[in-house]
Amino acid sequence: MTKRLLCAALLLAALLPGCALAGEGDPLLSVDDLLTLEPAYEAFLDELESLIVSRGLLSEEERGAWHDAQMGDFFQNGGYGSILATYMPGVLSLARDEETLLTLSVALSGGQTLELLTMRRYTPQDSSLSGLMLTPSLTGADGLPQDARFTFSAASGVFLKWDAMTGAYVSVGATALSDGETVVWSDQTPAPDAKNPVLVIGITDAQTGDMLPGAALTLTVDGTGYRVGEDALSGE
Repeated sequence: MTKRLLCAALLLAALLPGCALAGEGDPLLSVDDLLTLEPAYEAFLDELESLIVSRGLLSEEERGAWHDAQMGDFFQNGGYGSILATYMPGVLSLARDEETLLTLSVALSGGQTLELLTMRRYTPQDSSLSGLMLTPSLTGADGLPQDARFTFSAASGVFLKWDAMTGAYVSVGATALSDGETVVWSDQTPAPDAKNPVLVIGITDAQTGDMLPGAALTLTVDGTGYRVGEDALSGE
């Protein structure tokens, strides 16, 4: 148990300003930095969840929702802050969808499976991120990860990518390329009569250059923001 607590302490120390993963002189971690830390952080959360469940502070049925809320907070706050292990019944109802991760997956007609890590909601006027985070990955028909290049496009809004030189997200226009790294979609607060935006995802085999079946992410206009539903991702 002592070893586990030490690992947890080292992980939390890594999330503080001045972390080696951040650029020199930059107190903020980029999304790519956080993605590098994600496996270790999720392993820590698994241990923490088990402890909380064993002490009767969190039900097994709510474990997944608690995990998603913690991971959303991890990305939203850029690694700052502390993790509150105390669980109070009903506290999950206070978690904002803008701070909760959502993993979508869809089977493509070619036998591959596209997975997309995003957020449940994006509200331009009060989001702490530059936009809606989109991190794609592809699994082949054999169940193994497949190298692919993803092309994001949309009729509205703009796409941004992290620029290590400037230490900020910069606009790349109406389309964005990704080899698996995070792309961000940003737009203004939707008008009352705005149509639901559709983000088109083209996929190319990174080894052969062949076009693969693509997918689309349909966002739902929801008041002053955009909601991502469980069935928002559809494939060809």
